[in-house]
Amino acid sequence: MGLFSSSKKEKLIAIFDIGSGSVGGALTRIPLNGESLPTIVGSVRTDIKSRKDFDFNTFMNDMLSALGESATSLYNQKAGEPEEIVCVLASPWYLSETRVLMLSKEKPFIFTKRIASEIIEKEISSLTELYKNKYSDLDSIPEIIEQHTMSVSLNGYPVIDPVGKKCTSFEMNMVISLSPKLCMNKIRETLSKTFHDKKVTFSSFTLATYLAVRDKYISPDSYLLLDISGEITDVGIVTKGILESVLSFPFGKKTFFNHMCTNLDIEIRDAKELFKLYNDDNISLELKKKVIPFLDSIENSWKESFNQCINTLPRTLMLPNTIFLTADNDITKWFTSVLHNDKNTESKVPSSYKYNVITLNGSEFFNMCAVKGGECDPFLMIESIAIARKILK
Repeated sequence: MGLFSSSKKEKLIAIFDIGSGSVGGALTRIPLNGESLPTIVGSVRTDIKSRKDFDFNTFMNDMLSALGESATSLYNQKAGEPEEIVCVLASPWYLSETRVLMLSKEKPFIFTKRIASEIIEKEISSLTELYKNKYSDLDSIPEIIEQHTMSVSLNGYPVIDPVGKKCTSFEMNMVISLSPKLCMNKIRETLSKTFHDKKVTFSSFTLATYLAVRDKYISPDSYLLLDISGEITDVGIVTKGILESVLSFPFGKKTFFNHMCTNLDIEIRDAKELFKLYNDDNISLELKKKVIPFLDSIENSWKESFNQCINTLPRTLMLPNTIFLTADNDITKWFTSVLHNDKNTESKVPSSYKYNVITLNGSEFFNMCAVKGGECDPFLMIESIAIARKILK
């Protein structure tokens, strides 16, 4: 709050939700007094072009094209001139790592911001080198887009305000996200064609969802964050209020429809129409019998990918049975039923568990984010809430 003059009541932010299936944009008015809700005064969403053969460079260019179209459409709504731009990235445009930073000494010491900064800098340097080695085929160096401290413990006890307190050891839980500098520069370049000379910062959708869900729901304190986007499913594991791990696997909405196209030998538009008929229960019995085996096959493929992803977690980490799900409206119902299906068992979850799936469609956030015109884009609402929290922090 010290960065803003006391006479200033609000800040207009342009938010771009950059996923693997579409790019959304919003102009959000964020009050600086914390007494009223962030309000989305204009929004757009543009699909990223679907292609049968995947090539990352082509995929990035298609994303940038959708981003440019969303930026132009948002600008043409004449809802105001944003002061800055925040781009919220979903996979595969970023990589998040959860880290536990620790320090212990024989003699007591005072926990200071300097000590924390030095340890964080060392961790970031180590993570950057790890990223370079892991993605050496990418012609770009990584750049930190965000670092979020979730909790700090002194001498084994959680402390809300640790600075200035004496201890012999501390433990800090953090989420650090990185993105290729090349990708970020191309995003900045694309946005500068519409919004000239605006500061552009970056964040991740998993962290935004974590912040919004944490503030909205008092319980449970352990849960999964599941985001099924165009090409990828992102999984965030929250244990006792701490985001413990961020994982992903290459199976999303586009994968789903590509499976239908291949198995049924039909075009993408026909697959979407056929699935809509099935989902709305407006399909003939004969056609339904033909479609169900293929949908069962897709369900098994997604579950196998999900379980392989989850099995990379430490064996000591118990998987929560509550899932907060974000997905496009046309596939939310089906994936919810898949997660409720009794066949969905996995070694980390006791056999008596059943997933409690809470779909985030936007309406549940109306007491935290207002929308001019009342239309819900859950992704942009979640991001508006998270950005408002960061600004008012």
